[in-house]
Amino acid sequence: MDKFFPIKTETACQLKWTWSTVRLPLGDTSSCHRVNGTVISFENFEDFHNTEKQINDRKLMLEGKWPTGGCEYCRNIEDAGGVSDRLFQLKIPNLYPKELDDDINSVVVTPRIVEIYFDNVCNLSCVYCWDGFSTKIEHENNKFGRFEQDGIVIDNRAKKIDDLEKITAAFWEWLETNNQDIRRLHILGGEPLIQPQFDYCLEFFNKNPNKNLELNIVTNLMVPTNKLLRYINFVKDLLDKQKIKRFDITASIDCFGKEQEYVRHGLDLEQWKKNFELLCNEHWITLNINQTLTGLAIKTTFQLIDYINSFNRPIQHYFSTPVFTHNCLHPKIFGKGFFDNDFKNIYNSMKTETWQQQQALEYMSGIHKEINTHERNSDEINRLKIFLNEMDRRRNLDWKQTFPWLTHVV
Repeated sequence: MDKFFPIKTETACQLKWTWSTVRLPLGDTSSCHRVNGTVISFENFEDFHNTEKQINDRKLMLEGKWPTGGCEYCRNIEDAGGVSDRLFQLKIPNLYPKELDDDINSVVVTPRIVEIYFDNVCNLSCVYCWDGFSTKIEHENNKFGRFEQDGIVIDNRAKKIDDLEKITAAFWEWLETNNQDIRRLHILGGEPLIQPQFDYCLEFFNKNPNKNLELNIVTNLMVPTNKLLRYINFVKDLLDKQKIKRFDITASIDCFGKEQEYVRHGLDLEQWKKNFELLCNEHWITLNINQTLTGLAIKTTFQLIDYINSFNRPIQHYFSTPVFTHNCLHPKIFGKGFFDNDFKNIYNSMKTETWQQQQALEYMSGIHKEINTHERNSDEINRLKIFLNEMDRRRNLDWKQTFPWLTHVV
């Protein structure tokens, strides 16, 4: 029988009790990827899921209050009448910490979902990303130096720790002890498929099986097809031997056509499609799409959805708006009504045959509603153009050719 998150206050979030995002190169942790990080170290790594901040946030939620430091993302969507990450996660059973079975008010708990960033090594430089998650961006900023104009600042700002090897070792030591309590392990980057720790991870579960584990890799798919094939064959063997329960690949892509190759700089869409279509033929893989809805992505999102719909297999679709880097990339800056026709195209393309598809449509509608609570911000639109001009200078691109609609927006 399915068991759902038992805490029923107005703000209670399963993620706050269940999920930990751990960014090893930065030495920080948070209760989901939208929440500001709390510093940890290799000396106190075993407390990464129960920092003072996380414990206090859980106490606030037990009182029906919203914590600060990132939870505003879900609060704003809910206030606009949409379905947030928080509300979506409450519908997922069998993920809450074991401690809640004994005490529903427990605030010191064992995570069920761990999201791990091993390194920032990456082969792309997406416009909404930063040096903390991309060596390409880090090296680009080193080459061109700091840029600052009218509130737009482009510079390296990640504060990497000196003890990456020690904190990484502390993670593997923790996982050896707590492996059987984990239900999902998400591996992100950078790009995991070009990082040595991903190989170590596969070997870890080869030697330390967890028959209840769902392993999820978030990848930009920009690796040679033969390398991707080697990895999926290895994981298929883990599944066949019941060393893990399920394997997910979450393919990151934001829109389609030349717009996508601009937004995810370094991506070759034809190579991406070749790898994705390979995965679509492996029906044992749980396949997901992860999309970041910047203002630059919305107009060709329906084309991406049409492409996803062309495959005769389940593909779950997740999306969010950028919350971490430059405010000018958020679609809200264009104000209410600006993207209404584009969202009509999106809704017309989205299927509603399955529960997952219905949830995706509801979530997309929530983002649309939240965008439409804002007035046009001409200052931010001007900053967006300044930002794109600098991207063009650095990358020998031309945003006016790629996004001609934007040239006329003031």
